[in-house]
Amino acid sequence: MILVIGGALLLLGAILLSGFGGDVARIVGDAPAADRKDGAGYHAFRRLVDTVQPAAAADGDPAGAAPILILTPSETTRPQDVKAIVDRRIAMAEAAAEDDDGEDSEGPPPRYATLIILPKWQVAKLPLQGARVQRTGSADTFKVMQFIPTNAEWHGEQVRDTGPMADTVFTGLRPFAVVGPVQAVKGKAITPLIGARDGAAVLGQIDGSDTFVLADADLVNNRAMADERNALAALAMLRAIDPEHGGAATFDRSLHFGAGDRNLVKLLFLPPFLGVTLALIAAAILAGIAAANRFGPIVREHRALAAGKRALIDNIVSLTRLAGRTRNAGARYADTMLETIGRRVGLGAGAAIDRLDAIHPGYSDIDRSLRDARTEGEALAAATRLHAWKKETGA
Repeated sequence: MILVIGGALLLLGAILLSGFGGDVARIVGDAPAADRKDGAGYHAFRRLVDTVQPAAAADGDPAGAAPILILTPSETTRPQDVKAIVDRRIAMAEAAAEDDDGEDSEGPPPRYATLIILPKWQVAKLPLQGARVQRTGSADTFKVMQFIPTNAEWHGEQVRDTGPMADTVFTGLRPFAVVGPVQAVKGKAITPLIGARDGAAVLGQIDGSDTFVLADADLVNNRAMADERNALAALAMLRAIDPEHGGAATFDRSLHFGAGDRNLVKLLFLPPFLGVTLALIAAAILAGIAAANRFGPIVREHRALAAGKRALIDNIVSLTRLAGRTRNAGARYADTMLETIGRRVGLGAGAAIDRLDAIHPGYSDIDRSLRDARTEGEALAAATRLHAWKKETGA
């Protein structure tokens, strides 16, 4: 009983974790990228921004703040969640522009700029090392490209071939101090602000909006902030893309605590189908209780060969069938019964059929039916007639 109950609970737990594991990991697992203090996190960048030019969120909602909103999605983030925040920021900017056109205002309307920092690495915690992590590989390029709210292609560039674009209207940009290849993106709707010679953008603006994409996370993560040149370049980047607020920015952490993808397990264990699932579980428990209680007498194990005359006869019949001799049973049975009946009526073992027929008419027809029988059914019918004849005549 302990094994059955424990196994059922573990099975239920495995099913629930398969459906809600991603949500649980986002809630109680690793911290959002903006808070993580390992090399791939942005804790140092966030502290730098808050120290130099802190931004106050609108009513506690980062997505409603007028200064730059920095999104730091991970591989587990849903692209539609990123798109929803970007679309909301664009709608707020358009609404602010319409209000500014209808009223006399001294300054320009807020732009609600958004900066998306694309993830670059997959990391895993080191055992017994606290918050330290190690890189386990590059982020999935296909998933990363889905965070960009337009069609884009991934590019790999050398740092010496990248830098602020001369023809950009965003002034004050500075080159980052990195070593090795730099991740970049390229698309028809992406205008490079910090780019490469082939037009790929390390920092790019999505045409028609104040949405910006930083393609390489190694430019602003904790490892990069250890270099003062990268810290100055990061602050210059924020001030260039949003000079109205002097580089003030807010880090969004809602992406880490998103609802996650829908699946069949969630459908079964969330309203309105939760009641049906609970009813099925209760029915299964009741069926198990009913099956556990024995009803009726205990079924004993049968003998391999049953005892008694009937069992002996059944065994003989089975052996006769296996030997294929049932077609000869009628004639043999007729001979046996002729000898038995002859002795009973006083004619001896060698009684003739015509003499029995003279004493008790009808025997010859039954004897002929038995000898002519070729199937079990015909022999059984003739034997039944003989049994009835014996009861009538008393032979």
